[in-house]
Amino acid sequence: MSINDRILQISKREGLSIAAFARKIQIADQTVRSVCVLQRNKPGYEFLANLVRAFEWLNPTWLLTGDGDMIIESNRGEIDCGKDQNLKQLIDYLRERDDKIEKLIEEKTTWKILYEQILSNKNIIIEKTGS
Repeated sequence: MSINDRILQISKREGLSIAAFARKIQIADQTVRSVCVLQRNKPGYEFLANLVRAFEWLNPTWLLTGDGDMIIESNRGEIDCGKDQNLKQLIDYLRERDDKIEKLIEEKTTWKILYEQILSNKNIIIEKTGS
């Protein structure tokens, strides 16, 4: 079972529509649909962190790896990464991946602005020369 399937299973267990589930975990509806229904994307760090915060009964190890049970038996506060090195490594990896994605988005935006400026300048030159 993929992480996308596990997230969908959480939504079904709670009896929430995708829209209600998205509101509950404070993630955009389209993002949740892309992960759960269409399974086009994998969830990022913010998605997973919000999910773990929203459902205190949720076992984060099960969510991330599929190991163990979906529901934790004892009440927990925050994730204790010191107890589970694999979980800590996975969280670090997700944070690093999200940082890289953010940098790529910023770079793409910069290139898009430059491209649009070049096109605009080219059109001005063509209009002035009449070519």
